Amino acid sequence: TRFWQCCWFVGPCAAKPVLIRPNLLAHIEAMALRFLTTSLLALGASGTPLCASSGAMLTSRHGKELNLELVATAKAVCEEDAGVALQMLQTGTGRAHAIFATSTAATTKASAPDGGLVLSHIPYNFGHTVEKVAAYGTGNQAMAIYVSAQAILNAPAASTESRWAVVNKTTRSFNDSIVWGHMNPDLFALSNVTGCPLYYTPGKYWPTEVAEAYFGDKTIFGMLRDPFERLVALFRGNFAEYGGSYPEFFATCDVNGAVRQMMTNYLAGDTYSVGCTFVPQSEYFDAPFGIDIAVDNRLFPDSANKLFTERGANNLFVNTEDILHVTGCVNSWAGDLDCETKALVKQVYARDFELLCEKFGYCDQSENTCIKGVPQMCPQNLTAKAPTATHCV
Repeated sequence: TRFWQCCWFVGPCAAKPVLIRPNLLAHIEAMALRFLTTSLLALGASGTPLCASSGAMLTSRHGKELNLELVATAKAVCEEDAGVALQMLQTGTGRAHAIFATSTAATTKASAPDGGLVLSHIPYNFGHTVEKVAAYGTGNQAMAIYVSAQAILNAPAASTESRWAVVNKTTRSFNDSIVWGHMNPDLFALSNVTGCPLYYTPGKYWPTEVAEAYFGDKTIFGMLRDPFERLVALFRGNFAEYGGSYPEFFATCDVNGAVRQMMTNYLAGDTYSVGCTFVPQSEYFDAPFGIDIAVDNRLFPDSANKLFTERGANNLFVNTEDILHVTGCVNSWAGDLDCETKALVKQVYARDFELLCEKFGYCDQSENTCIKGVPQMCPQNLTAKAPTATHCV
């Protein structure tokens, strides 16, 4: 099956690629066209700087992959030509409008409580996928709305008020939408400790009033991932502002060289860089406001869906097609790391390995893992690679 790229946004001015099947792309473009334009118009004149930033993001890096009608409409709004934008929104032209006009509700999310849960977003542990499903549900329309909403929320010029305007506007059609983590505008403030947005920062470092308002008396959950496999994902993502980019290693898919460099940088004091992606997961379990329930990332999405069902959040369900995941160097995996590199990983993430043993019984630190429930998270030639994988005591 061939895939196309669309854009989603996880950091200021940072467009991230996500794989979308060709038969879904036109539908997603059409949905994004409508919801992006509606959201921008809702901001009014005060949204002009924000709109300009969003427009710049839409046309940069991966902008050429988007439907030209989407870009043209965003441009009309950014130039404060509301009449032109509204006309394009209401009448549309060509394929995108035809698809939107004839589409029925593609989102499966109905009224559902949060099950008394609240997400603590550990970077690179499928937090964005969970946040998308919580806010907008599943299906093509949910993906389109999420794409457009994130484009606006991450604009550097956005205020908390303008971000809430976008969230309220785009979630209005959904009953009991849940606004967790990166979808919550109150968490875009930068931490005085980490320098990262609060949505990527361990709860123990949040201002008390913000933490109490967000976590409240709910049960805090978060995904816990094997450190070796997680660092491989960071390398494969190759995003400069989120997990880091290592072009000298990425060109040849040298995951071992890249991970060794990551650990060398961390031990030299590079603790909170590139979106706090190297912060040990164990810190998100520390009090106050630490994770109460660990979700096994090795079994994602089944592990998350099991939790949602047990807690009565029956309409919170992650389908395979909802998952946002990395795509580069598809045959790189934890078994490619040599023993010297793995020793550095064990040194940095000793407490993470202890948590994996305590929570899930994964106590063999020589084990090489991959996430079989998520597309492209295991090497295509895993059977051939497994016998040559490293096993370090």
